[in-house]
Amino acid sequence: MNAPSDVPEGTVTMLFTDLVDSTRLNQSLGDEAARRIGREIDAIARSIVSEHRGVLIKEMGDGLMAAFTSARRAISAAREMQRAIGRRPATPGSPPIQMRVGLHTGEVITEDGDLHGETVIIAKRIESIAPPGGILASETVYGVLGTARDELIDQGVTELKGIDAGWRVYLVPVPEDEAAEAAADHAPTPLVGRRSERSRLVSMLDEAVAGRGGMVLIGGPAGLGKSRLAREVAAEAEPRGMSVLVGHCVDMDSPPPYQPSVDHLEQAARRASPGGFRAALVVDGVAHSGDKILIAGVPPAGGSFSFGGAYCPGSRADATALPDAK
Repeated sequence: MNAPSDVPEGTVTMLFTDLVDSTRLNQSLGDEAARRIGREIDAIARSIVSEHRGVLIKEMGDGLMAAFTSARRAISAAREMQRAIGRRPATPGSPPIQMRVGLHTGEVITEDGDLHGETVIIAKRIESIAPPGGILASETVYGVLGTARDELIDQGVTELKGIDAGWRVYLVPVPEDEAAEAAADHAPTPLVGRRSERSRLVSMLDEAVAGRGGMVLIGGPAGLGKSRLAREVAAEAEPRGMSVLVGHCVDMDSPPPYQPSVDHLEQAARRASPGGFRAALVVDGVAHSGDKILIAGVPPAGGSFSFGGAYCPGSRADATALPDAK
């Protein structure tokens, strides 16, 4: 069981796994060999949860329950689990070793190192109807993913055991490897139309390069192409020597605080060296942004600090976000 301080609170993405046909596995291989395979699969899943900064809440028979403060990291972890199991050599005399994964985002109740509430129940129910070797996510997960939601495949509305209303679920495709996943996300078909809008935005990029920055709001009905247009303009920014950082707002009753800023910090931290990132944030041992203090007590070099769920280069001690942080 986790220490209470390790378990995330508030809005999280729950991930459940379950080994498919474990009874058949026992009958084919015997209890000892089947359990050995089960332990191997558990170790793979635990390692991937940790690598993607998730928290293992508990192991549950032939699967596990984990929580993530980022839906995108939960999706990435689920995909890597399925890839890792797919790369595993076949066991002679054994049926295919497959795992189901289910994901749902929402508010949870934290108690004695465990998580409870409807969010947990729904995530488990979604896992139970996932196809062997597949990943199913709820419509809430789909909603918080931002532009990455385009990869998910609508499976329609389904009934979940013990839940009154129907739930729309989405299949999460699993590219063969991370390179294929990156290619799928960064190699869209050519943009058709929107020439005038694109031209106006590119001219504003040039003004920003010249020192006359500003803010642009792109509005329109769902499916009109707002995200695609923004990606096209972002692609024009990078050759001009500009850094592009993407943040997502979450459409839900209790969204994670500071989420766009958290996204920006994580991306900036991954691109910069630890020393460079600290130098950009720290003045006299305190991190600032203009006149506002962001983070007090930034730890020594060689460790990390957190801000609203973002983990950045920085000793293991967490920094404290002050109330007037921006």
